[in-house]
Amino acid sequence: MSPVDFSQQTISVTLDAALVQQVDQLTSDRDRAIAEGLRWWCEKQSAQQRLAFAQARHERHERDETGWLV
Repeated sequence: MSPVDFSQQTISVTLDAALVQQVDQLTSDRDRAIAEGLRWWCEKQSAQQRLAFAQARHERHERDETGWLV
């Protein structure tokens, strides 16, 4: 019996058939394409959260009448 690789996890997803066809036309490694797409999505979400946090902090600072950061 081979050792279990805990660095990867098998999941099941349902994708639009046209999207799968487009991915298959672009690459022979569907798993890699999906993994890279998920990594990109996570990075984008993190960047949006950081931006929202910074904007909220700036707005709180602008509303603060004392001039001190809250």
